[in-house]
Amino acid sequence: KDRDSASSKEPAVTGEIDDLPVFSSYDYPLNVYEDVFHIGVSECHQKLDKLGKDKNWDELVSLVNTGNVDFSRLPIKDDSNSLPSLYTPLHHAAAESQSSIEDLLKKGQLNALKNKWRNSIRLSSEKIPREKIKTLELPENVKNKSESIAIMEKSLHAVILERVEKLIQEHGVQLPQLAFLYEKGPFHYSVPMMYGGFNVKKYNDGIKVHSFCRVWGGSEQDHIIERNGKTTLKATGYDCAY
Repeated sequence: KDRDSASSKEPAVTGEIDDLPVFSSYDYPLNVYEDVFHIGVSECHQKLDKLGKDKNWDELVSLVNTGNVDFSRLPIKDDSNSLPSLYTPLHHAAAESQSSIEDLLKKGQLNALKNKWRNSIRLSSEKIPREKIKTLELPENVKNKSESIAIMEKSLHAVILERVEKLIQEHGVQLPQLAFLYEKGPFHYSVPMMYGGFNVKKYNDGIKVHSFCRVWGGSEQDHIIERNGKTTLKATGYDCAY
């Protein structure tokens, strides 16, 4: 790993993290084991996925709102036949329904999210006439940075796993797709039982990752990830924001 460390342990970190609030602009759409979420939230994930599979477009679109537009089916722990597909409502609609595509995009559905097999939503749209799928084009800033986004995403995942790999595995948390940052904006990636998470934003040509944990007095870290994947730990400290 191409990793540098320029850390400074202090009772509280200032400077490096001041420009990245604890709660960023958007919450990353989590996919975890079904029993991790409150039952109502889990049921919403599963229902939207079933409506998409059943091609019940009218009811699907009517149930989607800005808070659940990027939901996907949740896997069941210890069930080998229940794996996360990461099919959002738009992944389902892209294969069949042009009108639903437009409705979902109006509600804030993202284009850049990929399914478990790393297929984009556009690749799910083979049954839609070519002249009608312009709406599924990736945003220019995602398309033009696809190579560096993929490289930085690997480094972001390494930072996350270094801090909370056990929690990721225990709760079946899917790691974030960095394209979210370039299509939507700065985001907060929450990890169950971490009592904190990871805030991600653009920083020069790369990204900055501020992670914090409020267990046993708390801790926080700042990482800078350059477009070539090089990761530098810039600061460490204690998160006292109870």
